[in-house]
Amino acid sequence: MKTPCPVLLLLGMLVSATALGQSVSSATLDDDFSKENDLSGWTWLHDTEGWPDKVRKKEWKDGVLHLDMGTSGWFADKNAPLLYKEIRGDFDVRARIRATGLNGALPATAWSLGGLMVRVPKPSGKERWKPREENWLFMTTGVAEEPGKPVIETKYTINSQSHLKLRDAKAEWITLRITRVGSAFILSYRYDKDRSWTLRDRFHLVDWPPVLQVGLNGYTNSMAVPEEILWGDPFQFNDGKFDHLGKPDFRLSVDFVRFGKPAVNYDAADPARQWLNSVYANRLVDYSMSNDEVLKSIGE
Repeated sequence: MKTPCPVLLLLGMLVSATALGQSVSSATLDDDFSKENDLSGWTWLHDTEGWPDKVRKKEWKDGVLHLDMGTSGWFADKNAPLLYKEIRGDFDVRARIRATGLNGALPATAWSLGGLMVRVPKPSGKERWKPREENWLFMTTGVAEEPGKPVIETKYTINSQSHLKLRDAKAEWITLRITRVGSAFILSYRYDKDRSWTLRDRFHLVDWPPVLQVGLNGYTNSMAVPEEILWGDPFQFNDGKFDHLGKPDFRLSVDFVRFGKPAVNYDAADPARQWLNSVYANRLVDYSMSNDEVLKSIGE
């Protein structure tokens, strides 16, 4: 697996050092969205970096946050809505979500997905934007290229080079989970009727900094953007609004987001334990260790 360019990585670390983030052991980060119009403690990526707001509608109803996404996409140098908190060190984040259309059980628009995302803060925003600086991973659910077929998408992007996997899913409530232990990132999920977690993917990202953006993402309708923009200048894609093209049809409903520590915790934010972090993280992503063993290690 490719690793980030050392220069870009250093810049990202400098940004993270100025915004120290929050350890999950030092603050209450959970949100059940019971307070209407209250996203205190959260930050929108478009506010941080200066891009247009591509969330068409935000609504609170019966303790559920509903986000109607506008035309956007997370791939390569392109960006989309991200609602995040800066988290320092190891974490175990879970979000109970449902991906639907605006009026149906599934989105009618291709590439309409949303879920949990972990992203390396960029060294610059819109005013000093440069290509090949995107480093992130996520797990989302919704509809990809086949209409009417729900999927789970996992994707990681290193220096703006994206790699994805699509697997079959169900059109119902699902709890997505991303666990960081040092340089290991474990992606798992379970539906409401499941008794246990399903481990979906493992990533070993040794150069990622201690502080990361962790939260909710979503995107839809990117294929309606003219090809010369979609596959051309990413700045133009990120800085434009294209909802008048095609038909954005994606709603991400979020019941809760909860932050905790993994049962095995070798904190990536503690320089004195970096070697130990590396040893244990290597075990978690070594496929000689079974999925069941990994899930047992990080805890329920």
